[in-house]
Amino acid sequence: MDETLSRRRFLKSTAAGLSFATVPEFAGAQLATQPPPKPVVPDEYSLTAPVSIEVDARPLPSFDTRDPQHVRFGKLEYRSGLVLTSRFPGFGGLSGLRLDANGQRFIAISDKGSWFTGRIVYRGREMIGLDEVEAAPMLGPDGRPIKARGWFDSEAIALDGPFVYIALERVNQLLRFDFSKGFTRARGEVVPLPLAAKKLPYNKGLEA
Repeated sequence: MDETLSRRRFLKSTAAGLSFATVPEFAGAQLATQPPPKPVVPDEYSLTAPVSIEVDARPLPSFDTRDPQHVRFGKLEYRSGLVLTSRFPGFGGLSGLRLDANGQRFIAISDKGSWFTGRIVYRGREMIGLDEVEAAPMLGPDGRPIKARGWFDSEAIALDGPFVYIALERVNQLLRFDFSKGFTRARGEVVPLPLAAKKLPYNKGLEA
């Protein structure tokens, strides 16, 4: 009788131990079936370093939507165009663009103090998309994004060798970046301007 009871107790305790041992494994299996969290898309305000972004490009077959055959505009000929969109919240508001000698690599700026760099993809003479696109904040002399000090409305861009000049309209400032020192990670240096430039009306300053 005692032997039978002890055997029953052993079997019950063993079964209970197995059930408790399998619960964590089962719970782990449930967690493993859950989809991974979606990657967080960085926004233009949290961005402190260059980040790769995806830009979707839709062909724009005609510049004149009323007459697709109209491709001559004075001495200019319309070759192709792209409508660009991106999930990156800071994309858009492009106010300046410069191309390399081959018309492929580009440096663009947004009016919110951001860089966009990348490569234009062609099929023959027509643009069909963008590749290797990166977004980066413009950095001030202190290494912080210029938006942190209330500087924005970057409207004009000019290149001179390794130097990139950016005009900020609303605050009437001119910045010079030495791209040989880190490309878009370079810090902007304030270029002294004539006193008259500092007195330009709000939102009617340096733009082109």
